[in-house]
Amino acid sequence: MKNKYKTEDYITALRNLNISPHHIKMLQAHYYAPDRTMTASQMAKAMGYHNHNAANLHYGKLGRLVGNAFGWDPTAEESQGADAVYILAELKKPGRYWLWIMRPEVAQAIEKLRWTNGNQITIPEEITEPTRLYEGAVRSISVNAYERNAIAREKCILHYGCTCSVCDINLADVYGEIAQGHIHVHHLRQLSEINTEYQVDPIQDLRPVCPNCHAIVHMSTPPHTIEQVKAFILERKKTVPTKP
Repeated sequence: MKNKYKTEDYITALRNLNISPHHIKMLQAHYYAPDRTMTASQMAKAMGYHNHNAANLHYGKLGRLVGNAFGWDPTAEESQGADAVYILAELKKPGRYWLWIMRPEVAQAIEKLRWTNGNQITIPEEITEPTRLYEGAVRSISVNAYERNAIAREKCILHYGCTCSVCDINLADVYGEIAQGHIHVHHLRQLSEINTEYQVDPIQDLRPVCPNCHAIVHMSTPPHTIEQVKAFILERKKTVPTKP
C-alpha cells in the first residue's frame, strides 16, 4: 500500500517527539540492514533483545508514537488493522517470516536528521562513516585514524548480536534498557599494517566487543587478540576466591 505520509511529515514527527537514543538505534539498525529489510528476530539480535517479541514491542511503540503524531487510526479501513510498525515499514510475508521493509520516506527523514552516522561512543579504532564496505583510507583528525564503516558495523552486529565476544556479557543484561544495542565492534585485522584500501568482510573481519574488553584489547601494541583477553579473564577467575 502506498504511504500517504511524506518525508517532511516523518522529519517533523521524529524531531518533535524527541525520541530516545534507544529508538534511534533501532532506526539505524533497520537503515543499515541489507536492502533496509529485516525480520523481528534480526532486529532483536541487532539490539541485544532475548527474542523477537521484544523487537515487536519496542519498534511498535516507536511506530505508535509517530503514528499518533500523524493522527493515524489503526482501526481505519485503509490501515487494515495494521501493526504500528506499519508506520515505519512496509510489511510483507513471502515465506515463513514477516519482513519489515523500511519506508523510503523514513530512510530519507533519518538521513536529513543526520541520524545515519550512528550514535555509538567511539574510540580511535571505531570512527564511523557510512560509505561502501571499504576500509583503510587514512584521514587526519588530531592524529591519523582509519575510517570505520557503519554499514559493516551493522552487518557484523546483525550476524553476531550484541553479546561481547570476549566476556560473553550483553550490556542490557547488566544495565537494562538504556544499554540495549550498545556494543563496540573490533577489527581483527590491523588497519595500521595494511595502509591501503580493501574490502572489509563484516563476518570474517569484525567482532562485537564490549567497551571494557575493547579497552583491554588495545592496551597493547599490537593489540591483544580476543583469545588472549579471554585467557586473562579465565586466569583471574582462578586466582580470585569465590565469594561465599
